[in-house]
Amino acid sequence: MDNDHNTPLISVIMPCYHAAAYLAQAVASVQAQTVQDWELLLLDDGSQDNTAAIAQALADADARIRFLPAGQNLGVAKTRNRGLRLARGQWAAFLDSDDVWHPDKLKRQLELAERTGADLIYTAYDLWTPEKKRTYRVPAQIDYRGLLRENVIGCSTVLVRRSVLGDDPFSPTLYHEDYALWLRLLREGCRAAGCTESLADWRVSPQGRSFRKANAAKARWRIYRRAEGLPLLRAAVLFAGYALRGVRKHAPLVAQRL
Repeated sequence: MDNDHNTPLISVIMPCYHAAAYLAQAVASVQAQTVQDWELLLLDDGSQDNTAAIAQALADADARIRFLPAGQNLGVAKTRNRGLRLARGQWAAFLDSDDVWHPDKLKRQLELAERTGADLIYTAYDLWTPEKKRTYRVPAQIDYRGLLRENVIGCSTVLVRRSVLGDDPFSPTLYHEDYALWLRLLREGCRAAGCTESLADWRVSPQGRSFRKANAAKARWRIYRRAEGLPLLRAAVLFAGYALRGVRKHAPLVAQRL
């Protein structure tokens, strides 16, 4: 049975920054979910394009959507934290404003959570360019040691119990703040389980953070050494594996655009 209107089962957190081109498509993928017991928080992060107007119109047309402008650019970590403070659901899901979900995404995750008792549910996803989709496969389970080796948890695929997150869980001082959070949750004993079928599309853009490889590499090293406090040798071995997988994962997509 669905919860009442004021206590949705799932709170969907969507930061929006210069998202006018894709925001309506991302929102439509939430509205198309086979699970309808959700609220959607559209958090504009000081956009200078038409994002705010589009978000307001979408909220006006659907009572489950709340438009929450910030008035200034806070960054994605602070924006997600702001959304979580205002969220009312038992579960939190994250969707970037240029990504989309497949219709059964939330349903499959809730079923997996029921079967496994996991606190954090992630899914496989498709890396998408205008020319091609390529599926990023994920394991059915991941523990802390495995996640150190490879981050298999895409933020736009996550469904997580709000009760395990705590206050302001995303660190604004870390690049790849989502990865740092997943590591902390698993290190503290949370269970993670994965839907091995692709249930989301991740839009790959040369302007996106995923293509800023120098920043990403520095961030990974900082997470290993500072956030997780790993010894130098272990951090170096993990970093070498990260670099190799990054080349294998993104090189085919970059080549398509050359």
